[in-house]
Amino acid sequence: MIDGGVVRNLGFISSTEQLIKRFDTLKAMENNGVTLINRPESMFIARDKFSSLVKLKSAGIPIPETALVESPFEAMRLAERWKEVVIKPLVGSLGLGAVRVTDPDIAFRIAKSILSVNQPVYIQKYVRKPERDIRVFVVGDRIIGSIYRINKTSWKTNVAQGALTQVILPDKYLEEIALKSTTVLGLDYAGLDIVEDLDGGYKVLEVNAAPLWKGFYQATNVNPAKYIIQHLIQKIKK
Repeated sequence: MIDGGVVRNLGFISSTEQLIKRFDTLKAMENNGVTLINRPESMFIARDKFSSLVKLKSAGIPIPETALVESPFEAMRLAERWKEVVIKPLVGSLGLGAVRVTDPDIAFRIAKSILSVNQPVYIQKYVRKPERDIRVFVVGDRIIGSIYRINKTSWKTNVAQGALTQVILPDKYLEEIALKSTTVLGLDYAGLDIVEDLDGGYKVLEVNAAPLWKGFYQATNVNPAKYIIQHLIQKIKK
């Protein structure tokens, strides 16, 4: 019998049955007294970008205008209304599959393609930002570090997409947003993607329940694994 464990991710999911099996396995471990971080319910919610943003908005956390549609005509109308949109996978990471669109006809074609494989269309109003975003890493009730992810050649600022990193000291409001977002989703640790909206304020794009940290570690020399394990041990002892 083990006392606890760190769930790094739910792995590649190819079917609903596979997801249910993995979720049920983790829940069975919890029900038998194993302390898990992150908890399976929280990972499930965070994995669903739309569901997690709905919870954040309900808690008063600033997010971009976002929709989940099953009609290419609705995607086209949103592109017309918002002028510039990002269509991205509902479940995914590393910036893969995300497309920035200004032409409503292109939005229609992309949406139609996504719907042809029985997937909903996750569409978001593009946030005008500097050539960077912010990754904040939270463990427990503390921020262990924050970085800019800078890309001057692409609108995508993921490290996996070639972004450079730079350590920053977050202001009080950014700290408040990051900690509140993590708490709202019930996560023990998370990597938050936040942008500085040129039209005013911050916007939370995504809260990652299984964040990678190679770029974060290279920039900060802070190893999140150390803090995650310390947090797990503290929870086990309670």
